[in-house]
Amino acid sequence: MLPGCPDPNPNALPQAGVIDPNFVPCLGILQGFAGNDPNGAPTYACKGAGIPSTNIFGLVVPRKFVSPNTQQWNLTLQREFGKDWVLELGYVGTHAVHLRETRTNLSVNTSPANPLMLTDAGGNQFSITANTLANGPARSSAQGINGYSGMQLFADDAYSHYHSLQATLSRRWGAGYFQAAYTFSRSTDATSSGNTALNTAFNDETSLDASRGLSDFDRTHRFVVSYRYDLPIFKGATGAKRALLANWGISGITILQSGTPFSVTDSAAGTGFLGPGLTSATLGGQLAPGASIGAGNTSGDIHQRIDGYLNPANFTGAPLLYPTECANDDNFCTTAFGNLGRNIYRGPFQQNWDFSLLKNFRLSERQSLRFTADFFNIWNHANFGNPANTDIESYLANPSNSPFGKIVSTVGTPRLIQFSLRWAF
Repeated sequence: MLPGCPDPNPNALPQAGVIDPNFVPCLGILQGFAGNDPNGAPTYACKGAGIPSTNIFGLVVPRKFVSPNTQQWNLTLQREFGKDWVLELGYVGTHAVHLRETRTNLSVNTSPANPLMLTDAGGNQFSITANTLANGPARSSAQGINGYSGMQLFADDAYSHYHSLQATLSRRWGAGYFQAAYTFSRSTDATSSGNTALNTAFNDETSLDASRGLSDFDRTHRFVVSYRYDLPIFKGATGAKRALLANWGISGITILQSGTPFSVTDSAAGTGFLGPGLTSATLGGQLAPGASIGAGNTSGDIHQRIDGYLNPANFTGAPLLYPTECANDDNFCTTAFGNLGRNIYRGPFQQNWDFSLLKNFRLSERQSLRFTADFFNIWNHANFGNPANTDIESYLANPSNSPFGKIVSTVGTPRLIQFSLRWAF
């Protein structure tokens, strides 16, 4: 408890199911008006104490928390043709509702056309018509909880959708098998994470409207080839020649796929609703005047783009809510949300080639040896990850030495060669 605050409830908790008037937390009572705020923001203090208090943080969970529900459907057609070849074409879809998501309690958005009416401790009514730094706590949507990120909602209203065209061509025969699978898909959701510690809603968290976007794991194109083949060479050989050169086989898996989506963010956005200094990775950036989403990508070979995968000149910081007033009063230097949505850009294309060479040795009727040489990422191809920093504010703060839009990591592993010998008896 803060010094000077009375303690009407030693247990610090009201009776279950009852709103106890003695349990009104600090920041919960309006004690007049701040004289230095031209918008007439009230001052929060402990009841009967007259001193400012610190933030109170609250967690809210729906009384009826519904478990996630998923529906799946598919339609697949198969056709056999040629010699042992099978072609499959199918549509696969899923839809999930009541997924977990986490939101922050934002300060209410006010304007002269949509004022916020409040009553102070003396019963006097007043209205707030601007989203200033000083009146952020007063614009809280929950009494007693600081409007600047003072409450998180653990909700069950997120959702996801997945639609895909899947094609598979395969053949199996005595000497081995071959399968090629291609998926053309789109996965969208309101959040791809159920993290309980971090916000998952994007931009204005009073709803999930701005959160809808491509899933973090979405890949538009994915092509996979897998195979195994027993080489027919030297089948008729005898003696040492057969032992060394016959019974070899090859196998492998090749994957070609689109990169994963990511967002361009602005850590300085939304200060009119989140409060100063309270940044979030779920705040969208802003397009520069005359810019377009497509122009945000640079072009050319990926090896020439790792130091500039994005064009920073295409973006700018979130706009000020009151640019004119901000020039004369820092209290009005609050920002809106950016106009860039969630996961509107995609990382570099990725590929991986794994290959194996096998040799079987027949020692006796019951014993055999198998030698295998595995080559993971046989071409030692570098698959680059998404840009590590996509916060446009980092570029605006230091344009000459900013990590914005730069790729600093790879995904997967470098070439790895593994030898193994298996004895079966």
